[in-house]
Amino acid sequence: MAYRDAPVCEAGSGNGSEDEACVRRVRGTVLDRRTGEHCTTSGTSGGTSGGVTTIGGGGGMATAGGSTGGVVAGGVSTGGGGGTTCTTYHDVEVEWPGGSAWLAVGSATYDDVEAGDRAEVRLWRDEAVGLKVAGRTHSYAPSSQSGVSWWLALGCLILAAGAWGVVSGRLSGLLAFPNFGWLFVAAGVGWLGAMALFGGHVLVWGFAIVWTGFAVFWVVGAWRDG
Repeated sequence: MAYRDAPVCEAGSGNGSEDEACVRRVRGTVLDRRTGEHCTTSGTSGGTSGGVTTIGGGGGMATAGGSTGGVVAGGVSTGGGGGTTCTTYHDVEVEWPGGSAWLAVGSATYDDVEAGDRAEVRLWRDEAVGLKVAGRTHSYAPSSQSGVSWWLALGCLILAAGAWGVVSGRLSGLLAFPNFGWLFVAAGVGWLGAMALFGGHVLVWGFAIVWTGFAVFWVVGAWRDG
């Protein structure tokens, strides 16, 4: 939330360090680019090998499962009766004084950018939260935002355990099979809490609500069935 309220640092006012609540703008350079697919495969037998195919702009050597210079050997699905779901990604590697990072961009930006192009990087406490390149601007959430959901989930588990101890008077009962459903409830609560703080797409909201509701229904049903 401090990042959301932070202004861009004025020229000559500072560098956006830990004790300074502003976003620093620095000049960067595009070093490389890469694109490919993240794939997940479900099946009843056979399994998968690999699973990621990338095409880098910097050449390099192909490896089975790793990458050097931006090229990774693609995975092959073998056997099984399931399906494969793939999501295309586009990244550019940007360097600035004091750091560098691979940052996600849109397909149009990926097509227009080349190694050596100038870019503007926005930093929040030395972490890249914005990129302007090829006339387009991209924003990135700070790592502290993604960490909030885990703390909310942990808080949900602690509250659930405390409530169980107060009501039942025996914490050993937490190891009963139905209570394992609280792990899924906690994940849903953390997910919903993070979106309540930072926003989220309506479809993601819907999925998170269905996830949490089903988890609660499962816990209640498991206890009723003994």
